[in-house]
Amino acid sequence: MELLFYVLQIAFHLLIAGGLWLLVKPFIERHLRQLGQKIDQQMSLRISLFGQKVSNKQRRWLYRHLDDLLYFAHRKYEPGISVMRFSIRTLFVFIMVFLSGLLTLRELPGHLSFSNPFLEGINFDNRLPVQGSWRFPLFVAVIAASIPYLRTRYLFAQRKVHGSYDLLDVIKIATKFTHLSVDSILSKTADFLTEESVLKTPLRLLGAAFANYSNERELTLEAERFAGAIGTTFAVEFVSDLLYCEKEGTRYLKNTLMMLSRSMEQQRETILTVKAGSRDAISLGLYGNLVVLVSSVGTFIYMLKPDVYFKLQFQTTVGLTFLMIIISGLFISFMISTILARPKLDYH
Repeated sequence: MELLFYVLQIAFHLLIAGGLWLLVKPFIERHLRQLGQKIDQQMSLRISLFGQKVSNKQRRWLYRHLDDLLYFAHRKYEPGISVMRFSIRTLFVFIMVFLSGLLTLRELPGHLSFSNPFLEGINFDNRLPVQGSWRFPLFVAVIAASIPYLRTRYLFAQRKVHGSYDLLDVIKIATKFTHLSVDSILSKTADFLTEESVLKTPLRLLGAAFANYSNERELTLEAERFAGAIGTTFAVEFVSDLLYCEKEGTRYLKNTLMMLSRSMEQQRETILTVKAGSRDAISLGLYGNLVVLVSSVGTFIYMLKPDVYFKLQFQTTVGLTFLMIIISGLFISFMISTILARPKLDYH
């Protein structure tokens, strides 16, 4: 009961921190926007002045890494601003979780000792809190602060797959506006895309790059960024055609896009055919292992009796080791089956 009280105390600390964030957010939003725009302009200026001489260190690889993730994972992405907003939120989560855990641990009447959670659980002893009481809150804070990044990585991976299929819609729509300039084609196409399309915002940014670039290097980097976010050969062909037409005109763009659209349609049909033929295997990978595990565990419980089984499974080193191996195998199998369930629309 006492432990539950301290858990609730941590929860209330985090609730108060969330309220403070909602109060402070409107005041710092404007400054974040200004700082983010300033950083993005400085980096764009370096590219314009130095071109290929700008090294990865000069371009702040961590900033670029987060910017590339948010470019595709965030529906309301804004250059520079989204990175600063994401960084501040992550830092705020880290500080609040760390302070909440540290304050709560310092209020404990004794020292927490952690043992096998299935055998002894968490115990209090009468010793005073040790000097290193900050280590556990720090560990929890690092885990909590990494959740937004891991979530962004997951969304990025999912949207790459969706983007490879949405590119087909982009090419079909763009074919209707090939009489316009490249930037107008991209802007018009973005307007006709649905809100669910993951390429709506990146396409608008690409159109703005074609309309406002100061040198060829700047335009090439933005085009490579768009193609790299999707990560398919079709995306590379698409931006290559756009770059060529920006130099030579859009006279042959319609035929090129129509040929690319037909190639994507054929590959899409191939993927659907292969997927239909391997549907049973994919479903087996998703759910078959889980069914086998439940059946096996039920059989062992029936044969050994519940008390003997749970003691062997959770109170022995061998049992816990095999449990972790089984859980890890199920997770890896599920992830592989999920990836195979909908591959990217690409040549391979």
